[in-house]
Amino acid sequence: MASRNDEILTAQEARELLKISRSTLSKLTRERDIPAYRVGNGKTSNLRYKKSELLSWLDSNRVETKEEDS
Repeated sequence: MASRNDEILTAQEARELLKISRSTLSKLTRERDIPAYRVGNGKTSNLRYKKSELLSWLDSNRVETKEEDS
């Protein structure tokens, strides 16, 4: 059975998970900072995101605290 982190998200769900705007998600996707999957053909096709990959991306962009810095 697949875990909840393997869930496939729409762009709106991805934005809600990351608490970011549509333009920020679009920029991160366009610049290939976060992985996305195209559903359908052409530039007008829908994009999907794996929850596990978004959470991993978020973890990799963590800002260290003062205690961790020393």
